[in-house]
Amino acid sequence: MIIYKINKKDNIVCFFMLTCLLGYVFFPAGGFFQYQLTSIIFLILLPFIFSKYFLHKNLFKCLKFKIEKINSLRSLAIGLMLSFVLIALLFEFTDLGMHYLLSPVVKNNFFDFLLYEFTGVAFTLILYEIFFRGFVMGYFKESIGAWSILIQFLFFLVMIGLLNLPYWFFVLYLIFTPFAGLIYYATNSIIYSFLGQLFFIILVDATFIALTVK
Repeated sequence: MIIYKINKKDNIVCFFMLTCLLGYVFFPAGGFFQYQLTSIIFLILLPFIFSKYFLHKNLFKCLKFKIEKINSLRSLAIGLMLSFVLIALLFEFTDLGMHYLLSPVVKNNFFDFLLYEFTGVAFTLILYEIFFRGFVMGYFKESIGAWSILIQFLFFLVMIGLLNLPYWFFVLYLIFTPFAGLIYYATNSIIYSFLGQLFFIILVDATFIALTVK
């Protein structure tokens, strides 16, 4: 059994990752556009600069649209299937259906629904994909392989803990994050994990609207 030992460089990188999450959550931002700008700075810009000048890597290489393994799409299909099963179980056996939040405007207007999904949700997913898969996983998977899927999930849990919000605010992201890591590990591209998670969220939201709006 090979035991991986954390070195000084790992400590510095982990500290920087945690600092970015703290800045993302706690940096004072007034208004929608300031919040968006702050998010880009702490989850994309600073990790890009750190990767380029400290790790000597290109953070955006994770954006390549190429499947390097024949069974890569199998990981995408498995991730989607298991995510749908988990969210269905949560809706069935918990109070998630009573708390799941979608704006009345989004529920009652198809154009606003598409606008919400392809701007608000997509923007959030881009941030999370670049930081948690491209940055966190991109660093750790070279040294610990598939265990990097767990590492990026743990960092995501840290962010959720810092946000201190009820679980229904982030349940869809939380469910898909491990599978997004699996998809990225199989494909070496966040394009597939991004598209998979966006499809998952859109379909769950659309199903929820269809079942609740009369």
